[in-house]
Amino acid sequence: MLLLVCLPGCTYSPRSSQYKIALIHSYQKGYSNAERINRLFADELKRNGLQCKIKSYYLNCEKYNSIDEERRISRFIDDSSVWGADLIAVLDDQATYSLMACNHPKVREIPVVFSGVNYPNMELLQQYPNVTGYIDKPDYLKTCQMIERIMGKVCIHVIKGGTFLDRIIWQDLEEQCGGHNINIRDRVNEQTLHISPDSLENKKFSPFDSEKPTELSYLDTTMIAKLVSDSVPARRLLWMASGVFDYSLFLYTKRDFTTLRIGSLFDNPGFETINEGFGANDYMLGGYFAPIETQIKDMAAGIRERLDKKIPGQQLQQCAKQYVVNWGTLEKFKIAEERIPKEYIIMYKPFSKEYSSLILSIRIAVGILLLIFVSYLIYIYGREKKRKQDALRNLKYEHELLSLAMESGNTYAWRFDGEKAVFDSQFCELIHHDSTQMSIEEMTNFIHPDERRKFLHQVAHLSDYPKRTAQYRCKFADEYQWWEFRYKQIYHNDKTHLITGLLQNIQEVKDKEEELIQARKIAEQAELKQSFLDNMSHEIRTPLNAITGFSNLLTTEKDLSEEERQEFVSIINDNTDLLLKLVNDVLELSRIESGNMSFSYREESVRSLLNSIYSTHQLMILPPLEFIKEFPEEDVLVRIDNMRMTQVITNFLNNARKFTKNGFITLGYRHQPATHEVHIFVEDTGAGIPKEEQQIIFDRFYKHNEFSQGVGLGLSICKVIVEKMQGRIEVTSEVDKGSRFTIVLPCL
Repeated sequence: MLLLVCLPGCTYSPRSSQYKIALIHSYQKGYSNAERINRLFADELKRNGLQCKIKSYYLNCEKYNSIDEERRISRFIDDSSVWGADLIAVLDDQATYSLMACNHPKVREIPVVFSGVNYPNMELLQQYPNVTGYIDKPDYLKTCQMIERIMGKVCIHVIKGGTFLDRIIWQDLEEQCGGHNINIRDRVNEQTLHISPDSLENKKFSPFDSEKPTELSYLDTTMIAKLVSDSVPARRLLWMASGVFDYSLFLYTKRDFTTLRIGSLFDNPGFETINEGFGANDYMLGGYFAPIETQIKDMAAGIRERLDKKIPGQQLQQCAKQYVVNWGTLEKFKIAEERIPKEYIIMYKPFSKEYSSLILSIRIAVGILLLIFVSYLIYIYGREKKRKQDALRNLKYEHELLSLAMESGNTYAWRFDGEKAVFDSQFCELIHHDSTQMSIEEMTNFIHPDERRKFLHQVAHLSDYPKRTAQYRCKFADEYQWWEFRYKQIYHNDKTHLITGLLQNIQEVKDKEEELIQARKIAEQAELKQSFLDNMSHEIRTPLNAITGFSNLLTTEKDLSEEERQEFVSIINDNTDLLLKLVNDVLELSRIESGNMSFSYREESVRSLLNSIYSTHQLMILPPLEFIKEFPEEDVLVRIDNMRMTQVITNFLNNARKFTKNGFITLGYRHQPATHEVHIFVEDTGAGIPKEEQQIIFDRFYKHNEFSQGVGLGLSICKVIVEKMQGRIEVTSEVDKGSRFTIVLPCL
């Protein structure tokens, strides 16, 4: 919540206009970090509030000479001009130099922002005031000192070529490192001149002498070519690069084919003075430079400034450098994090490693919360059990009271002579009636209007039954109360018959019956809750024990390997997901049955609905299973909740995929005009369901295999959802031949 509050203040509001930006890379399409750079570039522009279309170009500077590079980048500028680019963004030295060297007139018109440049050509740059950008001038001294702090006293190898850039690099390197207790020498020539093949075979090499200063030796590209052409010197070069000779490692000062290939020969991790491929090559440990994230961030801010028609105060700006280390390379070379100084930044560390303690704490907290939840359920069960016992005790007590009330209740005698009913005097006094005789019409006026028709019908057929009992609501006093009419036919010797009986106020009995019904409902609910809790306890116990047990192992066992810890964490995750699914299923079922879950009904096409579901599951149902759809040409419209119906069909498909190893799974529908219904079905060739179990698979917590994952609520939820939509579910299945689940819905 705090992050959501802070985010609006940390980002720019989006611009209404959309800009077109041409992004020119120095290297070939698909080089390491290319996709990540494109993604970072687009994200940073969005963070700066810019809506941009980006078109990427790749110079492939390692393939072409300078003249071809200039022609190639001129074509890029022409294409971006036709496209309507508002600004050109350039990455790294080669593309930046070629852009200015090609002398294209559009370069002086379109704003240009570059980044990742290590040695800018100041003579050319002064001719283009329209070109601004960010540089990352290498700091060789601090990088060497960083190597010494992590790796100790070592021999650092650097490629020294014959190009103009190589001469600048080496001159800068000697100026920075000279006089700082770092020896600089020609390691390849020295070994070639002074070490024989025999000495290489017999000499025992030891780590670099800690009392000697760090060495910075250069590998001349001309000498390397000569060595590679000779098998014996080549062995010497490979021996020296292997890492056992004077504890050697490689320092990257530029990105080219030779540097990348020679650097990969070293057994020890490499370091960089420039950000080229850092994070992509797992043999580069780190260095002192501006990470690509910083370069792109500065570049995006500069682009925003230029699109606002502003020119920076300085044509060149230095990116902020950092001591950075690649976590993946640390792992590869098994370098302990304790060797990395606290002020260095370890990048690309997985979230699970960075916050392992926090994740473990959260999981333990979740386990404790679930334990508390289960304890609370057990407490509720105990309380409900006590309430059930109290209800049964009260029921017995009320039963005794009811018996006493019936024995001493108000009961009155009556008889019927064929025309009038005669009541005893006590009843007449009760209803304030002057005469003990009462006609059928008068009696009808006392009967509740809803029951008068029934009363008149039974009066007309009194002589048809020798004995009968009827109950009616009568208003003999201030309000309607339940009265019971009992009668029996009595025959005389002359074969005439007389109807006589009892009239009893049973309002108290009805009240007691209502109380009994409520008590029975309470008892049934308590029984259901007990069954529910028994099932819940059964389903929760195993994953909860696993979470608690493996959490304790992670916190108490110190000798666990990293592989074992990852396995334990995976087990805790799986069981946590299982518990969360159980809780979610129970809550969802409760919401549906209680009416608290809303259904959004609307007119839907069955074909469109099933096509969408088929497209989703087509990627999940893989060979050897075949996923078939059977859709007739005729479409059908139904009134349903799209999301809920998708949930039901997805559940059927998941069950089919779970229990089907070979054969096919079919999704389809059939229109039944005779009944004006549509049958949506999922059919498989899986294990099938025994006939005796087909009636109980929709019961809660039912599972065919008690040891399989899940809680057995899926089909129960599906049944409730379909019934809410005025439909039903039909199942046909045969063991070892497959099953067919059909949803029957009324058509519009």
